[in-house]
Amino acid sequence: MILVNTETRRSSSNLHTSLRKGNITERIASSRNMLESVSTDCSVEPDFRLLTGTIEFSSRFRYKSRHMIRVLHGEDEYSRSEALARIRATAGPPEVRDPNTTVFEGRAIKLDDVIGAALIHPFMADRRVVIVHGVLTRMQKKDKSLGDEWRNLAESLSGLPATTELVFVEDVRLRENGLALKSVGPGASVQEFRRKQRGELEMWVRDRFASHGGSAARDAVARIGWLAGSDMRLLDQEIKKLSLYAGDREVTRADVDLMVPEARETSIFAAVDAVLERRPAVAMKLLYSLLSGGASVQYILSMLARQVRLLILTIELRQQGVPQEELGKRIGLTNRFALDKTMRQSALFSTGRLANIHRRLLAADLAIKQGEMDERLAVEILIGELSAA
Repeated sequence: MILVNTETRRSSSNLHTSLRKGNITERIASSRNMLESVSTDCSVEPDFRLLTGTIEFSSRFRYKSRHMIRVLHGEDEYSRSEALARIRATAGPPEVRDPNTTVFEGRAIKLDDVIGAALIHPFMADRRVVIVHGVLTRMQKKDKSLGDEWRNLAESLSGLPATTELVFVEDVRLRENGLALKSVGPGASVQEFRRKQRGELEMWVRDRFASHGGSAARDAVARIGWLAGSDMRLLDQEIKKLSLYAGDREVTRADVDLMVPEARETSIFAAVDAVLERRPAVAMKLLYSLLSGGASVQYILSMLARQVRLLILTIELRQQGVPQEELGKRIGLTNRFALDKTMRQSALFSTGRLANIHRRLLAADLAIKQGEMDERLAVEILIGELSAA
């Protein structure tokens, strides 16, 4: 029985056609070249025989054990997840994809279990996908809880069938010449998904708009990329929303400022800057811009109070020597733009002054809620006094 894919059958058909043309030497050479281009899933052993002035072609196909090992690593979670989804789609049509996919997660993964899953033949499909999360990261960190059996990983995986696609997924960058990547062997396909730099990000945004059937002006592309930072999943959601909102027309920067929540928060950051840096004219202008844009007084006060609290926490954590990435997790800021802005602001002020501003904000909020002062007048006086102090 010949186990071949569609491409192999097509090549075999073309081969027989070529055998009917040209002299024997040319036909043999042509046939050999064509055989070399046959699918790499099979090894071909041709057998040429001269029979009554014609060539009889027979071939013995032996299925190779050339399984695919992939490594997807890096900090760009969204792009990494998209690549993994494409691989999972190779495990047959949707109705049989789940039975042909096995996923290993957690700290109790055993190599024998992974190999056992990889040895199973696919069900009504050409491919079976086995996904392993986090093992290579633990190997890179020399995690002692990882069993000794993982040390000779490439050797252990050498006998897997060609129908298996084994995928290691890591949410950190693996060192190029480190133990983890060496362990999977030189034949593994390795893809790194690093955070995109500014130029790469803007190109990605333009392509994403096109994939959603839309387009965006250059300043709109720059604006949305700057706002979303490295959060590609959030960025794609905002691009979808903007494409639907704009319809057939081009997305503008005004659309971004209107529709993206982070764009509205940039005005709050700017207002906080103006207040804390004692620029009353700018602070009042931004206040009126926020109010005319539909922002409520309570929203403005709450956002100012939130930013002051974040600044106080940031100062304290920086004094403790906490790195920026860990600091962002502790104070709940995952947006890179917002975190960078808060880090810069925190270097300008003392906790004493920030605590005083926070007390003034609470007092204004209480006066409004008790009906002692009109809310718009209260916030105008507060911003004016704080920015002029």
